[in-house]
Amino acid sequence: MKKQLMVFVVMLAMIFSTVFSYAASDPAVVLVNPTSGGTVYANNFLISIKITAPKTIKVSVYEELQEVNGVKTSVDINSLISADGTLNTSNLTSVSVITPSAFTCTNNLSFFTKQINGLKPGLYRIKIDTVDSAGKIIYTQNSYVALKEKPAESEANIFETPQSGTMQFLQNLLKSIFGS
Repeated sequence: MKKQLMVFVVMLAMIFSTVFSYAASDPAVVLVNPTSGGTVYANNFLISIKITAPKTIKVSVYEELQEVNGVKTSVDINSLISADGTLNTSNLTSVSVITPSAFTCTNNLSFFTKQINGLKPGLYRIKIDTVDSAGKIIYTQNSYVALKEKPAESEANIFETPQSGTMQFLQNLLKSIFGS
């Protein structure tokens, strides 16, 4: 029970304390995926940004590195949470992962998407700048995303293990629809 409570507190701390903004964020530009302050279990992620007004944005992705024994390494996500439950980003160095991408929305609803592959576990920052016609940044939004290795999948097949009650009913229903 104590371990579950500790995991719950750490997850809440990661979710509610990892969004930072250096300037006001643009209400017409919203990061849809990955969830700000969330965790992605893969070696890639798909950035999806919803734009609800004619605007131009510039999207950058950075890996946050920490210094361990004089060597810059990927961030250990668990070591960033301080005793008060906040994210400690004071000793991090940002390294660009992609060439910044510019996108212009010419109507009242558009989506920017970009997939970033070949990432290693660590902490990543997605920076979204809203720029005016002269290229001057008017809004900046920074969102942090933790990237962890995908957990090993169970080899057990749901249809091979005995089920009872509702699960047995659903199992039989699916077998009758799709076959074995």
